[in-house]
Amino acid sequence: MERTLEEIAALIKGRVIGDGGTAIRGINNVEAVGEGELTFAEDARHLLLAVQSRASAVIVPPDVRELSGKSGISVGNPKLAFALILDIFHPAVLPSAGVHASAVLGQNVHLGDGVAVRAHAVIGNDVSIGAGTVIESGVHLGDGATIGEQCYVAPNVVIYRQTVIGNRVRIHGGTVIGGDGFGYVVHEGRQVKIPQVGNVVIEDDVEIGCNVCVDRATIGSTLIKRGTKIDNLVQIGHNDRIGEHVSISGQVGFSGSVTVGNRAVFGGKAGVTDHLRIGDGARIGAASVVTKDVPPGEMVWGFPAGPIAQVKQQLIALRRLPEWFEKVSELVKRVASLEERAGGKKKS
Repeated sequence: MERTLEEIAALIKGRVIGDGGTAIRGINNVEAVGEGELTFAEDARHLLLAVQSRASAVIVPPDVRELSGKSGISVGNPKLAFALILDIFHPAVLPSAGVHASAVLGQNVHLGDGVAVRAHAVIGNDVSIGAGTVIESGVHLGDGATIGEQCYVAPNVVIYRQTVIGNRVRIHGGTVIGGDGFGYVVHEGRQVKIPQVGNVVIEDDVEIGCNVCVDRATIGSTLIKRGTKIDNLVQIGHNDRIGEHVSISGQVGFSGSVTVGNRAVFGGKAGVTDHLRIGDGARIGAASVVTKDVPPGEMVWGFPAGPIAQVKQQLIALRRLPEWFEKVSELVKRVASLEERAGGKKKS
């Protein structure tokens, strides 16, 4: 595929710098870009590298007017433009509609127009799948599950009974949706299982990475609201309520009954203990352990997590401990010396 710079600029609503007729056949990062390819520069350092590279054109911020002889496209968000152009040059290839002969379908299954069900998928009774959705090989859909339109369910995903999934949801390989929540009560020295009779509800435009576990609710629903993005190896406990457009990095873990506000951000390996509330726009630093509620807009970090300014002050103080220890040791020696001298004078 080849497009002119002017054609690409029109698609991403950008302004052409230099020759709009420059032929572009692909897009690449600034370290590997070659002739005939486009790259992007979102800051001054990358702009310098891009201008010095072999790129035929560069996507740049709106304040850039000249590129030392190179052509380019000026846009409000170069990284977003990069993502959109990647989709132009590398469109997704989806399987053709239809049910593979090796797939197993239960009773009263409804498939919308253009649904693709690949080899060895198993679909339970009373399942509904919306138009244009792709169910890849080895997927298991439990009884009564509902999946919306234009979804993609990758190989070997397990979706338990009564799960409700909205439109344009992407679920990557190995993920399990709707397994039992971790609930037990101790009686006479043994753990008695609490039945997990709720379900999981996932709203529109959610993306869930590989090997994620989302537990079903004990009663009611575990909820992931629209637009939320979840990285690989994340654990979401029973009865959690994850807000809209939340960003959750790899290996984050939520205990049960956690409520997360809209647009909160979680760094990798962060953990949240049960029954806490994370406010709208809160930011949880990587490897933090949250043990109390986080107010809206607050940024916390550490173990246990606290306001980041406070934690940084504590770290600075910790680094100075050896220096303070030496000073205190010297003072102790001086006091001991003075006491010894004072005691000697009294004896004389």
